[in-house]
Amino acid sequence: MDQGVDLAALYVDDVIYWVPADRPAGQVAEAPVEASAAAYIPDVSTPWLIVGEISDLEKSRLSLIFSAPPMVLPATNWSVLDPAEIQVPLAEFVEKTRATRYIFLGEHSIAGLQAQEVVAIGDSKIYYFPRFISTLTDDEKPLKMAFWNALKSFV
Repeated sequence: MDQGVDLAALYVDDVIYWVPADRPAGQVAEAPVEASAAAYIPDVSTPWLIVGEISDLEKSRLSLIFSAPPMVLPATNWSVLDPAEIQVPLAEFVEKTRATRYIFLGEHSIAGLQAQEVVAIGDSKIYYFPRFISTLTDDEKPLKMAFWNALKSFV
């Protein structure tokens, strides 16, 4: 009676086990499988991208900021992206999306971000502000000014 092969066991730990017909049943050759699936990169169609877990209150604050001179960005020129959607390194993400200005708000664990510093990657500018604008108090006016001055440097 032929016992057969458990097909599910062939793919344990992403390794394919191959037993050719000319080998005894006790010898198994294994070949590693290389991942060929490309990481998902979200489609960004706006020139400005805000990355963070942005609430409605934060969006309204950003709308006010972006409508003040020298910014004057209509709502169609910026979009919001949840940081969980970034599954590639920062440089690759910036290279493969169409935005040219990136603002990271709130706590992030994306490697390559430098807090409160405008960084250039290619033709794009990136700014990481580790707080949300809606959480800043009147006593934190220097932080508000640092954020505003960084944004002005984007224009």
